[in-house]
This record gives sequence, C-alpha cells and structure tokens, in this order.
Amino acid sequence: MPMRNNSGKFPFYLILIFFFLSLGILTTGYLYYKNQEVYIKREKQQELAAIIALKIDQIISWRQERLDYAGTIMDDPVFARRVSEFMTGRPRPALREQILERLTALASYQFNSLALIDPKGVVRLAAPDKRQELNPYLKSLAGEATRAQKIVFSDLYRDEDSKVMLSVLTPILVIRGDEKITVGVILMKIEPYQFLYPLIKSWPTPSRTGETELIRREADEVVFLNELRHQENIPLNLRFPLDTPQLLAARVARGKKGVVEGPDYRGVPVLGVAGRIPDSPWLLIAKVDAEEIYAPLRHRSQEVALFLFILIGTSGISVAYFWRNQQSRFYRRQYEMERERRALAQRYEYLTRFANDIILVTDENLRIVEANDQAVAAYGYAREALLQLHLIDLYPPGSEQVLETLIRHGEGERGLIFEAPQQREDGTTFPAEISLRLLEIEGEKLFQEIIRDITKRKQTEEVLKKSEKNLHHLASQLLTAQEDERKRISRELHDELGHSLLALNLQIQSVSEQLLPRQEFLKTEMEKILKSMGATIEGVRRLYLDLTPGDLEDLGLTTALRSLVEDFADLQKHIKWSIRLANVDGLFPLPVQTAIYRVVQEALTNIGKHASPRQVRLEIAREKQAVSFAIEDDGQGFEPHRMADEKKTLGLLAMKERVKILGGSFDLWSEKNKGTRISFTIPISGGR
Repeated sequence: MPMRNNSGKFPFYLILIFFFLSLGILTTGYLYYKNQEVYIKREKQQELAAIIALKIDQIISWRQERLDYAGTIMDDPVFARRVSEFMTGRPRPALREQILERLTALASYQFNSLALIDPKGVVRLAAPDKRQELNPYLKSLAGEATRAQKIVFSDLYRDEDSKVMLSVLTPILVIRGDEKITVGVILMKIEPYQFLYPLIKSWPTPSRTGETELIRREADEVVFLNELRHQENIPLNLRFPLDTPQLLAARVARGKKGVVEGPDYRGVPVLGVAGRIPDSPWLLIAKVDAEEIYAPLRHRSQEVALFLFILIGTSGISVAYFWRNQQSRFYRRQYEMERERRALAQRYEYLTRFANDIILVTDENLRIVEANDQAVAAYGYAREALLQLHLIDLYPPGSEQVLETLIRHGEGERGLIFEAPQQREDGTTFPAEISLRLLEIEGEKLFQEIIRDITKRKQTEEVLKKSEKNLHHLASQLLTAQEDERKRISRELHDELGHSLLALNLQIQSVSEQLLPRQEFLKTEMEKILKSMGATIEGVRRLYLDLTPGDLEDLGLTTALRSLVEDFADLQKHIKWSIRLANVDGLFPLPVQTAIYRVVQEALTNIGKHASPRQVRLEIAREKQAVSFAIEDDGQGFEPHRMADEKKTLGLLAMKERVKILGGSFDLWSEKNKGTRISFTIPISGGR
C-alpha cells in the first residue's frame, strides 16, 4: 500500500497546537489569578474572623465589668440597710446624702446617671439630682429585676431625651425572717458613645472601608445599633425588612453565621464575618468592601498578563521551529506505521485462519468479504463460493426479518451475542452462538461475526433437562410416598398403640381404686405409673398430629397453620410470635394443603432447632391468582451458600421441592446474626 504524503496538513495541525498551547497558558494564568483571589479572600476571612472574635471578647469583658460593678452594690449589706431604711418610714436627712454619695461615686465607672427606684417603679433618688420618669421599657426591666432578684442588663433604647442608652438594673435585697425582700432597684444608665461605640468602631489594621456593624432582629426588621463609618445618625434609626433578599445584615439576622458575602446597607458588595454576642440579642458583623480586598490583585494581574504574552510569543516561536523539522519526521513515522500495519494484518490473518471458531466479515450490506478456514469447513462451501454469498444465505429460510433486527441492535459499541441456527451448503443446520460487532476500518463499516458450533452443548443441555425432569418426578413420588407412610404410621399409632395405651391406663386406674388402705405405698406407685402413662399418651397424640395434621380435613388450612404456630409457641415460650393469616380455606385441595402445611412445619422446626430468635413472624397474604407465605425470624441466621449442616440442607431442599411440585416459587434470604426469611408463593390455579 503506497504511503500518502500528508505533510501539507501539518501547518493546520500546528496552528491547532499553537492555539491549544496558548489556551493552556491563558488557562494557567486564569487559574493562577483565581488561586490568588481565593488566597487573598481566605486571608481576609481569617483577619475578619480574628477581628470579630476580638470585638466580641472586648464587648463581653466590658459588659462583665458593668455587671461586676452592679454586683458590688447588690452584695453590700450596709448599703442595702440604708436603702431599706430610706424606703420605709421617715429617713434621717443624712441617710439621703449617704445614698446619693454612693450613687455619685458609681458615676465614675462610666455610668452617666443613677437612680434609686422603689418596688412600685417610682424614682426616689437620682444622681445627678433631677426629676426622672421611667419609660415603659425601663419600668418593665425594673419589675423584672424586682421579681427575679437578679441584675438585668438592658438592650439599647432611646430614653426620655431621645438619647441612645444602655442600663443596668440592680435589685437591693435585705433579709427579713427567712426570705429575701427587694426594697429597691438601682438604675445605672450607660451612654454607649463614651466607650461601647468607639470600641466597636475601632479597626485594628489599616483599612479604608473596614467597619463593624452591631445589629439585632426586631420583629420583621433588622435594626442597626451603632454608629457606622460611611453614614451618620444610624443607631436605632437605620432599619431594613428582614426578608431583604441579599442584604448582608438581613441574612445574618435570619441565622447566617461565619463568612458572609453580599451588599451592605449602602448596596456595596462586601465580605464579612458574623458572630453572636452571648447573653444578648446582639449580632456583630466585621466587613470590608470587596473592592478594597481585591485591589492588590488587580495591580498584580497586569504583571501576569505581560508574562503570559511573553509565554505565548515563545510558544509561537517554538511551534515554528517544530514545523521546520516536521517533514523528515513525517516520512519516517509513515514508514514505521506502514510496517506495523502489515505486521498486524499478518497476525490477524494467522489468528482468523487457524481459529477454532467460524469468523466472517461482511460489508455494510451484509455481503461476505472475508472468511477463515473454519468457516469453509463448517458450511461446506468452497472459499470462492462462500465469498459470493450474502449473510442471510447462511441462515435457514424465514430468518430475514430476525437477522435485520439483530444487525440493528449489533451496531452498538458492545455488539450483540445471540443464538441462531446456521445452514450448510447441503441444507442441514446446526445450532450456533454468534457474536456480532460493528467495525470501522479507514472509514468503512464492516460487521464481524464470530460463530461457534454449540451442537454438543445443546445435546448436553437436553440431557440435563431430561435428567432434571426425571429427578423432579422421582422427588414428587418420594414426597407422595413419604406422606402416605406418615398416614399409615399415624393410623397405627392412633388405632393400635393409642387404644392399647388408653386401655392399659384404664386398667391401672381400676387396680389403683381397688387397693386397700394398708396398701397406700402401692397406690402412690400406681399414681406415678398413671402420670407416666398420661405423658406417654400425650406424646403419642402429639406424634400422631405431627404425622397427620387432622385440623386440615376438619377445620381447614388457616386454622391448622394457626394451631401449628400455637403448638410451637407452647414449646418456645421465650419467643414473641406475630401471626397475620388471610383466610385461604377452600382455595386448595387437601394434598396441596398438606404440602403447604409441611413446608411451614419444616420452617418452624428449623427455627426452633437452629435460629435462637427473639421474634418470629408468619404471614399469609391472598393475591389475585396466588397465595404468598412468609416465615421470618431475627435469629442467628446463616450463609446459605456455605451451609455445612446436612440435615438443614435436606430440609430446605425438601421445602423447595414441595413448592416446585405445586408450581410455586420459593425464596430464601439469610444473613449471619441478622435472621432468616423464607417466602413462597403457590398459584391458586395449581390447587384446583
């Protein structure tokens, strides 16, 4: 086969190489840019997380200091006695001054004003000394402090002068008898502008846009509580609906924690970290504008772009150099490819010619274009005659439509494996297994058929089917004979041994009744014999019932199965039994009922001997044309494919065979330490 000179196509391929190389460089640059963006963002997140943790700790410490100051007043018994004396009767003039002096001293601890409130919520003293009226919010907190007898730290609110304030309310307690009495409440007002707001507003690192927001959720709104960097007169005035979709503060108020991104109150995209201040309704957000975060990256991207441009130029020069050397490499590679192709063709020809299977190759129209020696021998055609045939000529008449359907399904990647008869030149046929696959060689579609003569396999399968049929027939006869033998033994037990034991029992009773009083010891022995005889008669009766369940004929299958379970329950009292039985009486003739009874009996016997369960469930369900039976336990289970107990294996085989004789289906599931489930279905038509 002559080699085609495709060297003229190389410039196009080199252009593609240059294009993809440039694309790779640009992609690398883009990924570097995105990686730097992620790195900068992660660094800023860590910085914001550290700031938010620092701010929360500072606010907690500040709140705790205020509470500690309040605690010193609450725990001062001298001050409490003075307040109690002041609140009751006509206090000494010096007492008022002493209390005011103590309140004035507390003002140095960042409390702007202090007041003494009686249990009714009336201001009795104030420092500075001016008349004060409590607003409803403070009255409710004073009442809470009075009732709970604990310090109350208020939320941010507006006082009578419309100033934003915080308050600490401390109950003054005295002991009267066996109980503590609240004699008053100290109201300590804090102006957040003095310490809290500056604390929140401070930013530990250089930043043009970094700020901290203190917010709280109020009904269906998010309320800003502190002064902000970019807008004035904010505390308790700036509010947004809680359901504002992308607003950063609204998302935090709805429960978002940790890192948050989105527009802030100005509508500017920001990156923030949110946290909750313990023991308060306050939420804290530390945020920085996205523009400030990524500003260094924009400057660096210009340097990266220049570097990428240099790389792309270098790549272009390298591709041009590569093209100059391509001509000589092209011819050398073509020569090597041709040599490999010929070697491969020789190996393929060797494999197909001497293979044990028939190998055919057809064109797209199913005309045979190649056949190996085994095909010539199997079909009886001369090689030249075989290569003139259509694939349908090797199939028996009437196979055209079937073959076309198989060819359509064989065009997939996995091909198709099927069985079909093949016809020799003399008209005889042989069964075959055919593997059909679509090939595409140099743009040409071909079908490859690998055909294996399976005459011996079919003959073996037929022998196995006959053996299985005979085995099934023998098993049916064996089970029938077994059931007949059970009935015969049962009759003998009932008619002969049972009657003999009963007569003997009556005779012993008669002799026992005729004994004289001085023969009391014989009477005792007779009673022991009678008790033993009773147990023997009961054992014979139970054996008789096991051999021939009389309830089947008298009461029906449903009652017989229920009695069977009750008998097992009497013997296995530690097991919890669950029974759900549909009424299936009259659906099957007596032989079928007996077979079903034996299957359930064998299953319950196996449970009692091997399973050690805590619970056993028997369920019978009526379906349209069948009845399903299920016996399930939660015992120790087993691995069905690794059973070593021969008796257990025989029992399962007997159950399967009985169900199979009745035309039903049998299913077994078991797992070690998880239990066992036996289920089978008997068609109703099989019993009629």
